[in-house]
Amino acid sequence: MTLAGLMLLVCLAVFLVMQFDEVAADREQKMVQNGFARQLREIDEVIHPQVAWDESVKALDINRDLRWADMNLGSYLFTFNGFTRAFVVDASGNAFYASVRGERASTDAFAPFASVTAKLLPQIRAVEAVRPPVRVTPNADAAQVAPIQMNALAWADDTLFIVVATLVQPDVGKVQPTGKRAPVVIMAMPLDARMIRTFGGRYLVDDLHLYPADIAVSQYTKVDLHGADGVLVGRLAWTPRRPGLMLLRQLWIPALAAIAAMAMIAMIVVRSGATIFSELIASEARARHLAFHDPLTKLPNRSMLFARLGPVLAGIGTLSQRVAILAVDLDRFKEVNDTLGHHAGDALIQAVAGRLRDVCADEALIARLGGDEFVVMLENANDAAVTVLAERIVSAVRAPLKTEYGLLEVGCSVGATVIDNAGVEPSEALRWADLAMYRSKELGRCRVTFFEAEMDMALRNRRSLETDLREALHSDALGMVYQPQVDHHGGIVAVEALVRWVHPERGAVPPSTFVPLAEECGLILALGEQVLRKVFAETGHWTKARIAINVSAVQLRAPGFAALVTRLAAQAGIVPSQYEIELTETALLGEDPVTAANIDALKRLGFSIALDDFGTGYSSLSVLQRFSVDKIKIDRSFVAALGGEDESEALVDAMIKLARALDLEVIAEGVENARQKECLEACGCREFQGHLVGMPMTGPAIAGLIGEALLKPADMEAIRRQA
Repeated sequence: MTLAGLMLLVCLAVFLVMQFDEVAADREQKMVQNGFARQLREIDEVIHPQVAWDESVKALDINRDLRWADMNLGSYLFTFNGFTRAFVVDASGNAFYASVRGERASTDAFAPFASVTAKLLPQIRAVEAVRPPVRVTPNADAAQVAPIQMNALAWADDTLFIVVATLVQPDVGKVQPTGKRAPVVIMAMPLDARMIRTFGGRYLVDDLHLYPADIAVSQYTKVDLHGADGVLVGRLAWTPRRPGLMLLRQLWIPALAAIAAMAMIAMIVVRSGATIFSELIASEARARHLAFHDPLTKLPNRSMLFARLGPVLAGIGTLSQRVAILAVDLDRFKEVNDTLGHHAGDALIQAVAGRLRDVCADEALIARLGGDEFVVMLENANDAAVTVLAERIVSAVRAPLKTEYGLLEVGCSVGATVIDNAGVEPSEALRWADLAMYRSKELGRCRVTFFEAEMDMALRNRRSLETDLREALHSDALGMVYQPQVDHHGGIVAVEALVRWVHPERGAVPPSTFVPLAEECGLILALGEQVLRKVFAETGHWTKARIAINVSAVQLRAPGFAALVTRLAAQAGIVPSQYEIELTETALLGEDPVTAANIDALKRLGFSIALDDFGTGYSSLSVLQRFSVDKIKIDRSFVAALGGEDESEALVDAMIKLARALDLEVIAEGVENARQKECLEACGCREFQGHLVGMPMTGPAIAGLIGEALLKPADMEAIRRQA
């Protein structure tokens, strides 16, 4: 009887284990299946803003501007989003543009993707045929059309790709399509090991792998992947977690040893079952928590913020009276990341999140949107209460923070908007707060600014300037001037190339305005390439002076930058040893391997490296030791203070002695008067740059000063054709 009871309990335990493992595997399978569908939607959303745009209609449908496609499709989406293939097909489905890994390629590269494109295009054209006309809305600041997109999975070059077809459409309607059928952009992203590993980590799935359709994976939990025609193209498979089996192995020996204690065995089985159910419930709770919370700070994320903000805004006038949105963005956070590394940045973000919790307590919802951006939502608050809370946030964040990386001091800029009427969308409310926050940064940071309608106009002006800059780059409207660098005898030993933009309506736009704008909107790579091309073409025949060229930190961090410089140098036929690359200290901070590789390649080509704005950044000595810097430029802020009562002369003297000790050349920039030059000479400086010794001037003018022969117009045209 005892043996029969024991066998019954063992069978029951095995049955329960199998049921528990089956439930767990089923939950994992549904989670991966839904997650992959969400991944495809996120990929679609990345492409849409680049294609549903008046500029894209103008470039791809009207002008077939392949350079525009390089900049905004091939290079941009490969660099920032990982799309390795980009194509544009016309109304007949024939490709007229192709890009492979960010570089323009022959349209023959479209052949492996022609089959899947042919299956997606009829669906695109069917939706396009019934789409209402796009109305012209010149005052709109958001896309007025819904995306027309289709995606599918397809094999090409022995790799499974996520292929997305997107119809080229206008956003505000100022530029209309030329015909009934607009071009279609085809983007392909490889479903490679890196993407599979990232996806598996996101959903806590162990050893996730992609298998072709013809390989059996019966021992794994799997999710089938189908192509555009419904045919199986592959499987995502992984080893399922078996919490029940693990528990059974732990209880097997105690079960055999407890033959005489059936009551205890029964109790163990019951308790074990409860534990398994608890694990399943806890696992589901963890997954739900991860979906709505930031893993670093444990604060609500963007999804939870929008889930809470939507009903609150809709309830204005009934459930609540006013809703305040505060956008909080850290100041100088990038400097901490570049100087001390991402671990220090993460520690700082966690500390700031803790301070926000302390300041806001339970009266507000705090969310982290990503990076160093936080949002605080406050219900039923008047302007005075919002101001007090915002000022407390600024004061709390500004307090020095002691960490294992030393004493960190950052601040924050806060933008606030108070909404008292229903009908405002969450995204619009957040945009208003962001506009106010950026105004705080413009006004000097570490302050609070409330949203005003005029800020929208400023944003439109910025967008207009961005559009004009794109057009200026496209039409080659930017020019170069050159400022001499002289020795202590007054002889010109080098010149610095400076980019200038004269707008037909705005007049001269200073580089301090359009260069940061180019970095923010992704145009700096195109701007930098155009500057290099122009300087090489205009100065390639010079032999009596070095030419210094400024390079942005963003350019240095771009893979292939050194290869681009090599190609342009070869096309222009220049001698690299005649040229000097000027970098800021910020560009050399951190442990970025791409930056190090680009600098090493430029040095091996023969270019010299100068460190611009020396003394204004961080860890200057470590930068000089880590990189093979040839020259330092003493920043103009130190030069301007020479002759006063502060310690500027002692600082400049120390910089020059440091340069001499490290066998580096040294030059002072911003020399504006004879007193400054005398102080610099007394400290041992022998090269100078500034309005006292020479103003920026055109290429022909500076060539005449240094005795270089001018190129004839036919020579310049030959260089341009070669480039």
